[in-house]
Amino acid sequence: MAPKVMKRSASDNKYLHRDFHVSCDIGIGYVGERYGDEGVRDYLNQYTDNFLSPLAEAVRREGLEPLARYFRELYETEEASGQLELTRKPGALHVRVSACPAVAYMKSTGHQPSKWYRETTATLYARLAKNAGLRFTLESYDEATGAAAFRFEQEANA
Repeated sequence: MAPKVMKRSASDNKYLHRDFHVSCDIGIGYVGERYGDEGVRDYLNQYTDNFLSPLAEAVRREGLEPLARYFRELYETEEASGQLELTRKPGALHVRVSACPAVAYMKSTGHQPSKWYRETTATLYARLAKNAGLRFTLESYDEATGAAAFRFEQEANA
C-alpha cells in the first residue's frame, strides 16, 4: 500500500499565543530572582528595544494609529477583544484592560504569575513610549487580574 502524504504548514494551525506568557513569566522570574527588580527592567527594556522597534518607528512616522492597531491585533490574537477599551483623544491613546487574558490563562494552568509580571505592562510600555517619542502613564494595575488603565500621549500634549 502506498504511503499517504499530508502537506501542512504552520499557517494551517491556529496560533496559540497564550503559552508564550507562561514562558515569559518563568524567564522574568528567573531574572528577577537572580538580578532583582533592575535586572527585570533591563531585560524588558532590551526586549522592547529589539522586538518592538518597528512599532516605535511606525508611531514616530504615523502617530498613534499604529499603536491602537497593535493593541487591537494583540487582543484579537488573545481572543479577548471584549476586555480591551481604546479611547482616542487629541494627541493621546487611553487603554483600559478589564482583565488581562495572559494572567487569566496562567492562573487557569496553575501557574501563579511572578511578582515581576506587572513589569510586562509598566516597563515594556514605558520603554515603547520613550522609543516612540511618547509619554506613558500607568494609571492603575490590579495584581490579581492584570486589569490595567494606562495612556500614551504625544510629547507636545504631555
